[in-house]
Amino acid sequence: MPALPEFFPLVSHFAATLLLGPFCLLIALWLASRVGRGEALLWCACVLGVGLGVALFKIGFGACRSHWGDIRSPSGHTAFAAIAYGGFTVIAMGRSLSLRAVLFRIAILAWVLLIGLSRVQLRAHSWGEVWCGLAIGLLGVAVFAGGYRSELRPPYRLAGGLLIAMLIAAILLPSIQGFVLEPYLRQFARFLRPHVGWLCG
Repeated sequence: MPALPEFFPLVSHFAATLLLGPFCLLIALWLASRVGRGEALLWCACVLGVGLGVALFKIGFGACRSHWGDIRSPSGHTAFAAIAYGGFTVIAMGRSLSLRAVLFRIAILAWVLLIGLSRVQLRAHSWGEVWCGLAIGLLGVAVFAGGYRSELRPPYRLAGGLLIAMLIAAILLPSIQGFVLEPYLRQFARFLRPHVGWLCG
């Protein structure tokens, strides 16, 4: 059995592409089968929109060799965590203002912020880049929440089982962090650099 990862690397694993990708796909499949294709398409559009937004910022900053304060590469982990866990919260809690729903939303927000903290502690991003990624992710959540109207909720056993499976995967499969899109985005930015100088000012 592999050794348990340290705390902040473990927290960061919960926003890895190879973990949240299947998580978002399962949500899309559940929405398509239980709620409706429109809601599933809305979910997919929001997730892909967040991913595209982060990618465009990364490529833009990289191609222009520019930065905004300490922001050179928005945190994709934080953005992906915000849309994935935040979107799940929209589905699971809807528009309920019960104490349980409010506490659940606070816990999810704290969890996403902890993931952002892990990226800073691992020296992968600055706080500015974490806040930028969080803003992009929360924008996706806001769009999804604004268009999602169903009152159907996933069974607690299904939701709990899915989260437990993610915990086990994050602990036992630390290699999921090995697949990242960042190097490919940087390479693409370097390719664009000679061609976009007129856009960079």
